[in-house]
Amino acid sequence: MTWKLSQIETVVCAFCCGAGRDPFGIMSSLSTCCVCGGRGTVTVSTPHARCAHCRGTGAIKTLTCTVCRGKGVIPLTDEPRICCSACGGSGDDGAAPAMACLRCRGRGWVTRRPVDVKMARAAGAGP
Repeated sequence: MTWKLSQIETVVCAFCCGAGRDPFGIMSSLSTCCVCGGRGTVTVSTPHARCAHCRGTGAIKTLTCTVCRGKGVIPLTDEPRICCSACGGSGDDGAAPAMACLRCRGRGWVTRRPVDVKMARAAGAGP
């Protein structure tokens, strides 16, 4: 895997929509957001893309998304990407939509590895 030197960017917390509070009020309506710690913003590396599994919301049902950890975005590498054939790019497991696709790990894409093709010389061919 090749990583480019990434920059850090501050974005609005996808889980609480910048409010800094637990959006579901499970513990209390005054509980702070478990993703941003009440700040309303999170830091992410660039380049990044919207999380396919939670569709950028940071939440799956009432839990933080396990793919993006509630941030709503995932970091990108400079490797070539193709759409995941197992989930069709949705990031969801076909049998259990609340679970992330096992092949792409919920990203919706997989990296395409370059294939090394070595040609064998035919017998009796020149040097």
